[in-house]
Amino acid sequence: MDHKEQRGRRKARNPFPESNRLLQQLRILSRAMVPFLAASARESLWHVRSRLSGARARLGRVTEKVRVPAPVYVAGSVAICGVAVFFSLYTLGTTVVYDGNTVGVVSDEQSATQAISAVESDVSSVLGDTFTLDSSKVSYSTGLVSRSSVVDESEIESTLSDQLDLVTYAYSLYVDGEFIGANESKEALEALLEQLKTPYLNENTQSIEFVEDVEIREGYLSRDDLSNLGDIVLKINETKTGEVIHTVEAGDTYYEIAMDNGLSVDELLALNPGFDVNRLMIGDQLVISRAVPYLTIRVTQYEYYEEQIPYDVEYVDDDTMWEGDTSVVTAGVYGTADTTALVTYVNNEEVERDIVEQTVTSEPVSEVQRRGTKERPSWAPTGSFRWPATGTITSRYGYRYIFGSSDFHTGLDIANSVGTNVYAADGGIVTYAGWSGNYGYLVIIDHQNGYETYYAHNSQLLVSVGDKVYKGEHISEMGATGRVTGPHCHFEVRYNGSTQNPLNYLP
Repeated sequence: MDHKEQRGRRKARNPFPESNRLLQQLRILSRAMVPFLAASARESLWHVRSRLSGARARLGRVTEKVRVPAPVYVAGSVAICGVAVFFSLYTLGTTVVYDGNTVGVVSDEQSATQAISAVESDVSSVLGDTFTLDSSKVSYSTGLVSRSSVVDESEIESTLSDQLDLVTYAYSLYVDGEFIGANESKEALEALLEQLKTPYLNENTQSIEFVEDVEIREGYLSRDDLSNLGDIVLKINETKTGEVIHTVEAGDTYYEIAMDNGLSVDELLALNPGFDVNRLMIGDQLVISRAVPYLTIRVTQYEYYEEQIPYDVEYVDDDTMWEGDTSVVTAGVYGTADTTALVTYVNNEEVERDIVEQTVTSEPVSEVQRRGTKERPSWAPTGSFRWPATGTITSRYGYRYIFGSSDFHTGLDIANSVGTNVYAADGGIVTYAGWSGNYGYLVIIDHQNGYETYYAHNSQLLVSVGDKVYKGEHISEMGATGRVTGPHCHFEVRYNGSTQNPLNYLP
């Protein structure tokens, strides 16, 4: 049997070979079901329409028996619409009246009493005492009211609070938790705070802020606590109890600290009782004020300037000069640099300076100095002065009115009790030690560098002419000899014979 015959027999046994595939069988089945399903749907739709037609027919037979006249139908419709409109415009509500004045309308009396209780609670909290409304002045009436007139409880509370005029909703300014003042406008307080910063603003300002914690709080408070903006500004510009401290730095002097802070030396001493002006040390803390401002403003800004660059000093040893002494051979020259710095000020006082950029425009030139290597004797001058005695300054250098007339005071008077130690302001040779008219008992020291110092009105002298004294040596004791009004040390500084202001030399 050839291949053609075999293929023919296989076809005869399976005339639809594709029906062996599952997907193909499902496709054939679905095609066969479509006509059947369509016929079933048409039959169901026909039955629904038949039932609806029957229902319409039955309803028609009923309405034919009961005939409603057109006027009655219209009137009924109008009445129904009128009732609907009426209840859309009006409702049952409770009107609250206090002291003859209508406060408002709420949905029911319970809401009204809750609003009254809330007002009593708020007023009690603000005033710090129990507050209750006079019940004889409060009344409620329930009835039909316009829906548009009904408000919620918060409206009743606000209106009643306004009528009582005891408390108000306002904004309070606090600085570090301390109440400064209150105003009904938050925007006004915020604008006031910004105005306080305005004088510190410029085109280079990077930041500006209050050092203290500044806060605006909102809520009810007594009307007595309300302030106008002018009163708040006055309060902010006042000071409060506190201490301003100055930390001593290198180069500080007691006198300069006092002057820089608008104080006399006596006032600075009064703020720091028991402090020794002759023992001022770096890191010491001095009270310079017992009042601080309410608000402190910190400003950070860029500054542009030409800064000097320090020059170096080169030394040449000289065995003809005493150790510690120097003399300039060639003067140094400062360099210059265009500088950009970020500077921070607190109430206009600089507290920090960071160099951001610096461009050198001229280099510094070193200075050459001779430096002594010869051993210094104990009495040799150091070139600087110390305070000759402790006490209180009672008279400064310059013109003064004393003994009934004006005269020029050539020194500095330091008052203390008789017998207080008097010390040499610097090393040198005693050129005078004895009585000298109005000076009383007087000591003069020549410091071998053009300077002389005078110590007058002593009660006792401890040195003689020709003595070599070292800086800080005990040379006499304070007294009240000569022309005086009380015990003190009259201290003079002279340079090449001319009197100088001692405070320009004392640390």
